[in-house]
Parts: sequence; structure tokens; C-alpha cells
Amino acid sequence: MTEEKFHVPHRFPTWVSWLAFTLGITGSLSLRLILVAKAYRPQLIDLLWYIGVCGNMIFFLFRSYITARRRRTIRELHLLEKLEKQADLSPTDLEALRYLVASLAVSKERWNYAIISLFSLAAILWDLWFRFSR
Repeated sequence: MTEEKFHVPHRFPTWVSWLAFTLGITGSLSLRLILVAKAYRPQLIDLLWYIGVCGNMIFFLFRSYITARRRRTIRELHLLEKLEKQADLSPTDLEALRYLVASLAVSKERWNYAIISLFSLAAILWDLWFRFSR
């Protein structure tokens, strides 16, 4: 594909990234709440599992799609090679770099991973406390 024919992707509207973020957090929290449900409301385990798996699946499919768009942009325009050679950048190259930098700058991915880690640690600590405090 030549540079002239390559269409630089545009960022999704803000609500799309917030929706993906919310689904990812909901899925992650639901999976960790299974430990609590096991202790207090076992009938919720299946519901939490389905919410968790579906939320995570949608989130990671979305993240995979975003990553593929970024990689395709870099590959199709040979941006890495141009930057390594310090070659002149075309208007399309500059548009692509703006897209890539803006996409990374507004991504909520880092928050999602931080919250998932925090929920995981809280779930492990709660489970250990619950098991050994009886």
C-alpha cells in the first residue's frame, strides 16, 4: 500500500474509550468479587463470572483492535524506518504521528491496568484474611 492511498485512522470519540474502560473495570472487579460472593452470596458466582469474562473479553478485543490500528499505521507508512533515518516526513506521516501520539496520550489503558492490579491485590488480601481469620 502506498503512502498516498493510506488512510490515517482517527481517534474514536471520547465516550468509546470511556465505555471500553468501564467495561474492562467492571469485568475485572466482577472476577475479583467472586471470592467475596463465595463467602457471602454463592448464588452470585455465575453472574459475576459471566460479567467478568464478557467485560474483559470486550475490553481486550477493543485494546487489540486499537493496537492493530497503531501497528498498521506505523508499518504501512514505514514510520519507524523514516524516523531512524531522520528522513523528511510527508504531511501524511505527520498526520499519522499526531494520531499515534494523541491516541497514546488519551488512552485509559494505564489506569485500567493500575486498577486491575489494585483490585487483584485487594482480592488476594481479602481472601487470605477471610481464610485465616476463622
